[in-house]
Amino acid sequence: MIYLLLGILSSTLIVVLFKTMAKKDIKLLPVIVFNYFIATALGLLLNSVELNFVKIIESDWFVGAIFIGALFIIGFFLIGYATQKIGISITTISNKMSVVVPILFSIIYFNEDLNLLKIIGIILAVIAIILSSFKKQKKDPISPKYIYLPIFLFLTIGTMDSLVKLSQSKFDEATIPVFTAVTFGIAGIIGIVISLFSRTGFKNYFNKRTISHGVLLGLLNYGSLYFVVSALTFSGLDSSIVFGINNIGIIVLSIIVAFTFFKEKIKPINWIGIVISIIAIIIFLQ
Repeated sequence: MIYLLLGILSSTLIVVLFKTMAKKDIKLLPVIVFNYFIATALGLLLNSVELNFVKIIESDWFVGAIFIGALFIIGFFLIGYATQKIGISITTISNKMSVVVPILFSIIYFNEDLNLLKIIGIILAVIAIILSSFKKQKKDPISPKYIYLPIFLFLTIGTMDSLVKLSQSKFDEATIPVFTAVTFGIAGIIGIVISLFSRTGFKNYFNKRTISHGVLLGLLNYGSLYFVVSALTFSGLDSSIVFGINNIGIIVLSIIVAFTFFKEKIKPINWIGIVISIIAIIIFLQ
C-alpha cells in the first residue's frame, strides 16, 4: 500500500510543479525532455542487476517499453493541444477517465475477479473523476472538428497504462529500475528528435530554470512510474484496483493541494466528487 501512496504523492507533486512552471512561463518541452534523461539516469543508478543490453533488447518487456516511452511524448502533446482546442475541463476528464481502459484490460486479459462490489467501485470511480475534474468552460463550445481529441487522449493514456501493466507482468522485481530507465530513455530520445525539428531547437535547454525544473520533474516522474509498477508488483491488490485508487487518489490530492496552496476555488460539484472518490477507494479496499 505504501508504494501506491507514494505513487499518488509523486504524481500530485508533478501537477503542482506544472502549475508553478506555468506561473513562471517556463518552456515545457525542454523541461520535459530533460526530465526524461534525469529519470533514466536515476533508474540506472538504482539498478542492482548486471546490465546486458542484448538481454534487454531480447526481453519480453522491451517492445512494451518502446511503446510506453513513445506514448509518454504523444500524451504530453495531446494534453497541451487538447487544452488549447477543447478546454482544460474536458481535457482533464478525458485524461483521468482513461483509467477505465487499464481497469477493463486487467479484468479481461488477466482474468481478474469481477464481483458486484468491484463493479460498484468502478462506477463510483468514474462518476467521481467526472465530478471532481469538472470546471466550467471559459471558451466557446467545442468545434465538431476537434471532437476526436478527447477520444484520442482517452485511448492514448489508457493504452499507455495498460502497457505498463502488461510489461510489469513480464519481469521480476529486480528489473523495475531497468524497465523504468529504458522507458524514460526512449521518451527522451524521441523528445530530442522532436526538438531537432522545432522552431526553437535547443535554445531553451541549457538555462538554470530548465535544468533545475527538469531535475525535479525527473525525480518525481521516475517516482510516479516506479511506485505504480511496484504497487502492481507488491501490493497484493488486483491491478484494476491499483489503477482505480491511483487515479482518483491523484485527483483528490491535487484538488486539496490546489485549494490549500494555490487558493483555487472548489465548486460544490467537485466536493461531491471528492466524497464519492473516498467511498470508491473504501469499496476497492474491501
